[in-house]
Amino acid sequence: MANILIVDDDLSLREVLEIALIKKGHAVWTAPDSATALAVLQQQSIALILLDLRLGRESGIDLLVRIRETWAEVPVLMVTAYADAKSAITAMKHGAKDYISKPFELDDLLYTVERTLETARLKEENDWLKGQISKQYGEIIGGSRQMQAVFDLVRRIAPTNISVLVTGESGTGKELFARCIHSQSQRAKHPFLAINCGGLPENLVESELFGFRKGAFTSADRAKKGLLEMAEGGTLFLDEVGELAHSTQVKLLRYVQERCFIPLGGTEELRSDVRIIAATNRNVEQSVADGDFREDLYYRLSGVKVHLPPLRERGDDALTLADHFLEKACRAQKRQLRGFTADARKKLLAYGYPGNVRELENIVERAVALEPGDTVTADSLVIYEKITSTDQDGGIQKVLSGQMTLDEYLAVHEHKVISEALRRCGGHKGRAAEMVGLNFRQFRYRLTKSGEKDEDI
Repeated sequence: MANILIVDDDLSLREVLEIALIKKGHAVWTAPDSATALAVLQQQSIALILLDLRLGRESGIDLLVRIRETWAEVPVLMVTAYADAKSAITAMKHGAKDYISKPFELDDLLYTVERTLETARLKEENDWLKGQISKQYGEIIGGSRQMQAVFDLVRRIAPTNISVLVTGESGTGKELFARCIHSQSQRAKHPFLAINCGGLPENLVESELFGFRKGAFTSADRAKKGLLEMAEGGTLFLDEVGELAHSTQVKLLRYVQERCFIPLGGTEELRSDVRIIAATNRNVEQSVADGDFREDLYYRLSGVKVHLPPLRERGDDALTLADHFLEKACRAQKRQLRGFTADARKKLLAYGYPGNVRELENIVERAVALEPGDTVTADSLVIYEKITSTDQDGGIQKVLSGQMTLDEYLAVHEHKVISEALRRCGGHKGRAAEMVGLNFRQFRYRLTKSGEKDEDI
């Protein structure tokens, strides 16, 4: 149910809309003019306004402007018989959420009302969730469409007990999101424990997960509880779960299915109530296909999959995060920097961030330490670009950041291929041409184009 205000000088239309909206379960207020509408808004918490463009001698646009000044978050739907492009553009320009033309089908109008209310509700919940996340885990920030989808999914799954598989490249913040899910769940008052499955030997992973009894192995001089027992009622985060050995996968599967396990060296079966959130930067589906990861365990762990997009796909989020990290680094290093120069912001947007959010934080921390002035310049943003098989000389990054053109990049690599073919063929142009799939004349042309002379080869 929502509180809805109808502002229209047509009494019969007000009554029709009021009856229809009340039947839908909404509470409705009506107003024939601006003064009455503003009085209602002062006294009631209104969730949506239906506003006629013409209110007798008054203009609905003028009222819309006044509404936006004080009640900016309340969505307004403009309703009018004067359906022309100019008035529609004017209304939307001043903040109207949608535009409904008379005459209209009542069902269509009711659908638009419900859709607008639902959009507003989701925005409010997402804003609340982002506030909760930012308050506890400041690095989880983002206004991009991809991150909005992630926030919405987290909001929906956090209160449940379903297992979650968080995927994404290294540095995207998988553990932060796992902690966020835990903090927004009914298990928030219970432990959140984590283990890096890829950072420990197989036998140590098992003893950490399931615990062990005295004498289970040579150095086991006393019993020790495992994480599954210690996290009772809470959440266990399995980072890099794709690295688990097959034997450990079998034991973990039994726990996920039955909620019971046997400590190493023990005989008694223990039970515990722990929510499992797993994470990996590997392609688990491919690991399943290759036989490296159990298919049944994969389906048990991936009750819901949350994919964290890499920073390079998140648009302006890099700048938002950079501002956050700048403030954080200035506090830590006791510096007062005003922000980033235009060139610095351009450089931050152009970079591909193979190390994602974690790398961006390191870049900003380094810039705060190096910057001699009061504003971070591009020169202070020292980027140690990761060498990869697809961009070993940084050429792709140079093209994307405007340091060289695509034609220049292609010419450089064409020259490298031709030179390497000649080297492998001992300088024999005919064999080199055959190696790269060109006839002799084409090869000679490209050789000359690349700046080489026959006698130079």
